[in-house]
Amino acid sequence: MIRSLALLLLSTLPASAQTLTEMSGSIDACHQPTANVDDTVTSLAQQGWALVPQGDLSPETIELLIWPQVAFYATGDTGGEQIKAIVDLQRKTVAGFAKKKDIPQSKTRILTRQIGSDTEAALVFWLQPDPAQTNIICRFALSSASLSGQPTEDFAAPRVVETSPTQRFAITPMNAASLATKIGAPVTVSGTLETQTSFPSQE
Repeated sequence: MIRSLALLLLSTLPASAQTLTEMSGSIDACHQPTANVDDTVTSLAQQGWALVPQGDLSPETIELLIWPQVAFYATGDTGGEQIKAIVDLQRKTVAGFAKKKDIPQSKTRILTRQIGSDTEAALVFWLQPDPAQTNIICRFALSSASLSGQPTEDFAAPRVVETSPTQRFAITPMNAASLATKIGAPVTVSGTLETQTSFPSQE
C-alpha cells in the first residue's frame, strides 16, 4: 500500500524526480504505533538501519542529517536567511540531537545505513505532547539509491501523501549539485523523506 501510494505521488513530479525505492519498509516502520522509541528502531533495523551511539556524531553523519532540517526551513519561511546560514545553524542543531537525553515526553534516535556505496541517515523523534497522545516523526536523508532524479530548483516543493487520517509522509527532492555550489561543500543527499504518525498513548 505504501509503495503504491509513493509511486502514485511521484508520478506527478517532473520526470527528473520520479523514482523512490528502498523506503516502503522504513515508512511502515515509522508508522507503527509503539509505546517505546526503541521498538521503532528495531523495526528500522530490519530495513538495514543501524543505531548511532549517543555522543559526538561523525562529520559525515552531521552533513547528512542537516538536510531534512534545512529542507524543512528552505521550503517554508526562511526568514530571509541565505541557504548557507541555514546550513551552518543546522549543523549545530544536529550535533545537539546526538547528545540529547531522553525524558518521558521526548526521545530522539539517530540511525544510518549503507545502500551500496552510499550512506543514508535518519532522525527518529518519539513525542508525547500530552499524556493521551503519542507522535512519531522520522526524517530521512536519502541518497540517489533511494530517491533518484534532480529538480531544477534547489528543493522541489514537498509532495505529501496521507496514508490515513493520522499517518502521512512527505518527499522533498533536492538539487545536490546546486546546493553544493551555494554552501561550498559536497552534498551527497538527493532528497529528504519525513513520516508522521499520531495515536492514543498506550497504558
